[in-house]
Amino acid sequence: MTSSNIDPIIRPCTTDLPLEPSVGLGEKIARAIELMVSHNLNCIAVVRNNRAVGMVRLEDAFHEIGLNRPAK
Repeated sequence: MTSSNIDPIIRPCTTDLPLEPSVGLGEKIARAIELMVSHNLNCIAVVRNNRAVGMVRLEDAFHEIGLNRPAK
C-alpha cells in the first residue's frame, strides 16, 4: 500500500456519518481502508476536534492507491 494521506480524497459529508470509526485529517489512506473494510463500510468520516469535516469513500481510497474496488 501507499504512504499517501487521505487529504486529497476528502469529500464533503453528504449524510450524517457516525463518528466511530473515523479517521483524522492527514491520516494514511491505508488506515482509512483498513477501518472501512473491517467495519464493512463504503465511506468513513474524517474528523477534527470530534466533528466531521468530510468523508472518504472506499472506492476513492482504492483508486488513489491504484487498486480497483473488490467485487462484493
